[in-house]
Parts: sequence; structure tokens; C-alpha cells
Amino acid sequence: MAQGASVNPVPSTRIGIYGLFERIPFLKGKYAHKFAAATVIAVVPPLAILLAYMLFANDVSDTGKRLLPALGLTYLGGFMAMLWLHQGLLAPVVMSSTAMKKYLDDGKSPEMPLGFYDDAGRLMGRTQYVLELLERWGARIESLTDLDEMTGVYTRRAGEKRLDEEIARSERDKTTFHATLVDLRGFRAMREEHGYGAGDICLVQLVADLMANTRKGDWIARWGNDQFLMGLHRNHNAKIVTDRILHAIDSVPCRVSADTEINIRVSCAVMEYRLGLGSDMLLKRLDEALAEAKFKSIPGGPSRAVFRLSPDRP
Repeated sequence: MAQGASVNPVPSTRIGIYGLFERIPFLKGKYAHKFAAATVIAVVPPLAILLAYMLFANDVSDTGKRLLPALGLTYLGGFMAMLWLHQGLLAPVVMSSTAMKKYLDDGKSPEMPLGFYDDAGRLMGRTQYVLELLERWGARIESLTDLDEMTGVYTRRAGEKRLDEEIARSERDKTTFHATLVDLRGFRAMREEHGYGAGDICLVQLVADLMANTRKGDWIARWGNDQFLMGLHRNHNAKIVTDRILHAIDSVPCRVSADTEINIRVSCAVMEYRLGLGSDMLLKRLDEALAEAKFKSIPGGPSRAVFRLSPDRP
């Protein structure tokens, strides 16, 4: 803690009383019941003494003794009203606790009633402020972790989320899109021969080629160490788009040093999403097509793509 900072601790006597009530079995974990018990302790003994005096004292008239039932009923009504009022006064504490739990459970910040300026009102206001601050920071951190540090495209986790959103949009609007899985060929051998830095440069150039040949609304995610998943939105002729991407990749070698260039080659699988297919089956068929593309690729030859039509299309 910084020097000179002041703290206003809760008085030890008051927190001690709270701890004492918490040790009573039927009050443990029940805040409202503690209030009721405190009310009983504060009110019942004086009333019991008064009733005992009026019943047994010699100088109390018969009329006074006949008023005892009315006094008891009045006390009971007041006691019940006090408990009801306690519930209302405890609402800020209960709402603040519930809001915190709701945020921890589902990450959403509920709206707290504001405009109250006593201690309980400030508790609600500060709870709302803290939860909104946590929500903003959480969104900022999530946006940072959604991007691959080296290439700047989505991470796999963010890509899975984007793929689910793309599929949900297709199912809702009865439209389709193309998914493309791209694999950088010979990446391990490339790094072993030229170094990890050279491999990273090749990955960055590959992503630059992918981004340069896609359109607004398309997206790219780093799916593995040397694999990328692309969502091609509203690209009706995926073969033309894919051929353009492969031509761009094959046309320009990657310069990894002043005197070293590496020819980048990829294998890729392209598939149009069919309504009702789901992400798991889509990815399974993309993996199968990518394996076929790798098998059919010629060592040292051009990049290769395998296309999979939707199962319900010729």
C-alpha cells in the first residue's frame, strides 16, 4: 500500500458481532435472519420484563392487566412490520451480491438502481461501476487474445467462434459460404533448413497473400502452426477466388534474408457449406480434402487445391 494512504476499517466490535451471529447454526449464511435475530434480541427482553412486571406486580390495576393481550398483539404487529421493512432495507445488499454472482456466472453486468446516496445506495453504485469496468476490461482483453500475435489474424479459438457465427447466419438466412483450409507445405523442413525466423517470415507473407486476395466480410484464422482456415462470404465462384490466391502465393518467392528466397507452396481444401451440416462435419470433410490435396501434390510443384461440393449438389 502506498505510504500515506488512509483506510477506514470496519470497527472490530461490529465485525465481531457479525462473526458471533455467523457462528449460530440456524443463522449461518442467512443475512436477513441475522437482522431478525438482532431485532428479537433488542426488543423481546425489555417487553418480556414489562409483561412480567404487569402480571405479577401488586401495584398494577386490573385494567392494566386486561390490556396485556392488546399490548402483545400490538407488539406482534409491529414486529412483523419491522421484519418486512428490514427486507426492503436489505435490498441494496442483496441486489449487489446477486449482481456480482450474475456477472461471475454469465459475464453480464446487470443494471443496478442508482440515485441513492446513503451507504447502501453507494454500495449499489460502486458495484455497478466495478462490474462495468470489469466488463470493459474483459472485452478489451478478449479482443487482444482473439488475434494471433505473429500474423494478426484470428486465433483458433476466435476462428471457431467466427465459424459458428457464419454457420448460424447461413442457417438463419438460408444462404451459404465457402470454407477453405490452407496448409503451408514443408513448413517443418523449411524451419530446420533456414531457421525458425525464416519460417515465421514465410507465414507472415502467406497471410498477406491470403488477405490481399479476399474481400470485405471474409475472415482468416490461424488454425494450427502452419494451417489457416478462411471463411469466404458471398463468394459464389470459390474456384476463381482460390485460383487467384494460389497464383499469388506461387508467383512471388519469400525473401527471408538478403541472399535467400524460399518458394512458398500450399495445399488447400475448399468446401461450400450445406445447410444443416454443422461445424464438426464441415471441418471433418475439410480435413479429408486437405489430406487428398497433400497426397496429390507434386514435391516442388505448384500449390494444389481440392474442392468439395455440398453433399446435396452434383
